[in-house]
Amino acid sequence: MTRAALPLVLCLALVAASCGSDPVIHDWQRPHDTYQVGAFTKSENAEELKAELEKNGFASRIETEIRGGVFYLNVLVDVYSPVPGVEAKLERISKAKPILRTKARVDAPAQNSGS
Repeated sequence: MTRAALPLVLCLALVAASCGSDPVIHDWQRPHDTYQVGAFTKSENAEELKAELEKNGFASRIETEIRGGVFYLNVLVDVYSPVPGVEAKLERISKAKPILRTKARVDAPAQNSGS
């Protein structure tokens, strides 16, 4: 009888252990807006913009994409707590109008592509 009860006891112990723990929520799971602030064919240019954004307090990332047979490095910024003027600040830093990727997706690279 103890052998038959062992799986039940183990299941109850696992359920009890997991009841009190809160789920881990990562940044990318929180609601946010994603802006594309550049699309480049040269990695040096994408890295330069990424560094400039980070120097100005924006966490950024580079995403690769192939469009029309051309390899692009898209520089993206995730904004979790929008504040007035964030788009203007991104435009000033990147020298291109940011594209809100969560609402619109364009087929052409940003204005400063490849440079």
